[in-house]
Amino acid sequence: MIVNYPEVAVKELLDHVLEDYARKYPNTCKCQRCRDDTMAIALNNLPAKYVVKNQKGQIFTKVVFEQIGGKAQVVAALVSAIQKVQQNPRH
Repeated sequence: MIVNYPEVAVKELLDHVLEDYARKYPNTCKCQRCRDDTMAIALNNLPAKYVVKNQKGQIFTKVVFEQIGGKAQVVAALVSAIQKVQQNPRH
C-alpha cells in the first residue's frame, strides 16, 4: 500500500495542535466538519511524500521527515489551517 506520509503526520498531530490552539482561543470549534476542513487545508499546503507502507519504510521516512523539520512544517500548516477554518466555518 502507498501512503502520503504528511497525511499520517497531520492525523497524528491534529488533536495536539487543535487542543493547544483551543487553550489560547477557547471558542475554537472542534467539530468533525472543522477538523476535516483543517486537515484538507493543511494537506493542500504540504508537499506530498509517498512511501510504501511497511515497517522499515515508515520508520525510515518518519525519521527523515522529523530530521528535516517536517514536524515543524506540519504544525505550521495545521495552525494556519485552523485559523482559516475558524474565520470561515462551514457549519
